[in-house]
Amino acid sequence: MSAGRPVPRNSYEYRWVASVIRSVEKLSGLPSRWNGELFEETERFVAGRILHDGSLTVSADEVLKPVALAYTAGRPLDKAELSALREAVLSTVHEAKHLTHALGDQSAPGAVPVYSRDAQALEEGLTEHWAEENLDAVIKDLELDKVQPGLLEAETEKGYPTYTAATDEVVRGTAEGSGLAEGQVRRALEHADRTQRWAVAADLVIDGRLATVMPPQHRDHVRTQLIQAMRVQFREIPVARPDELPSEQSVTAARQGAELAMAALSATTTGIENHYRDWYRRQAAVGPEVDHLRKLLDTQAPDAGAGRGGQDDGAMPATVRQMQGREARDQSRG
Repeated sequence: MSAGRPVPRNSYEYRWVASVIRSVEKLSGLPSRWNGELFEETERFVAGRILHDGSLTVSADEVLKPVALAYTAGRPLDKAELSALREAVLSTVHEAKHLTHALGDQSAPGAVPVYSRDAQALEEGLTEHWAEENLDAVIKDLELDKVQPGLLEAETEKGYPTYTAATDEVVRGTAEGSGLAEGQVRRALEHADRTQRWAVAADLVIDGRLATVMPPQHRDHVRTQLIQAMRVQFREIPVARPDELPSEQSVTAARQGAELAMAALSATTTGIENHYRDWYRRQAAVGPEVDHLRKLLDTQAPDAGAGRGGQDDGAMPATVRQMQGREARDQSRG
């Protein structure tokens, strides 16, 4: 996809979009990677999108015209116009929030491809949730509610109901597995590089459930096991065409797919935890001196690559039994 014509930097439209980006930076506490380039979006049903180099596109019809009308109509907007304006602001906030998320290093431990299906679904779900939760704050920050009273009460349609439903389940399941509050988990995922979201979820669970029973040198291997358990289910949630309106059934299917991913995380975590506890019990049975046993852990507990030759060596099991998920369709804001 190619961007359309550039929006002039001295235009009102450009300055307004820039003000939204600054507001999102301020409210999120995260810097934007916007490179200052703004283009008109050319694809139908797409309100805006982020290019890989940090450029931004916005739709003239869906974003720029409703915003311009708010300032130039010389009258209060009617109900339909207010809804269109609120949707335009929401779309811009959504894209601006994307720009606060670093892509990350795809070669780092635990990283997944930034444009893989599951990574994109997480990105869209987290971004839309933040945009919906902070939309009124952005409107007030821009004082757009003073320009058009009634904007805060205007209605908008859910742009990513399947992705947000699925992401909510990831937040819930990770919070349950780690012992943290859901808000803590959501913030950790939002602030993580896009390639590291699954690794962050796995690390939170490791710290909450496994850190006291797992040799530290096994973390990378255990993290990989937990990431794989979650991704097998979650990546079945597909990226839908922008013109497809998600049905109630597709939202339910997306939530169920995420529930399966979290069930796989829980089962895998429990299996790993039991594996290590059983190993410790077997080692403790050899001699009654627990302190002596702990001193031996660094030398007797195998490294992450061990475990292929025997059953009593404390190594991670090589595979985890997975379940198959269902596909869900969704609408893409861009």
